[in-house]
Amino acid sequence: MRESIGATWIFSICLTFIVIFTAYLAISVNYAKAFRIKNHIINMIEENEGYKDDSQQKISDYLVSQGYIARGECPAEIKSDDGEEASWESPLCINSYGNATDGKCNACIYRLTVGKTDDGLEACKAYYKVVTFFNFDLPVINVLTQFKIKGDSKLIYDFANPIC
Repeated sequence: MRESIGATWIFSICLTFIVIFTAYLAISVNYAKAFRIKNHIINMIEENEGYKDDSQQKISDYLVSQGYIARGECPAEIKSDDGEEASWESPLCINSYGNATDGKCNACIYRLTVGKTDDGLEACKAYYKVVTFFNFDLPVINVLTQFKIKGDSKLIYDFANPIC
């Protein structure tokens, strides 16, 4: 009897470590995918010198090709890293599988206009912030946790939006 109780404890300890390791691996893979997608969207915006009309379709096609299905709500106000509220323009909601009826998006894109350039180019300078999501779901325990991943572009000459 003593051996069976000891074996049960060892089995439950091993099972606990397997669940913890699997959860850590799932979080790592999902975080890396959301981070890679956020960086690619930022690179697309920087290469196009701003968010153009056809950018939404290109980003949606990229999200579909990557099989990215994580969704979340775009917050109306964003605070900067130092806690100050900046005047980021309202978010652009990017959905990879058509328009969302529940208000959730696959990616959110914000724009912060800095002003016109001083070098006579007549272009606005702007920053773009991209927010992607990844979900951690444990179906047996019914825990669904959503994480946001934010990233900023470099200061770019925003030729796509000439009006400041």
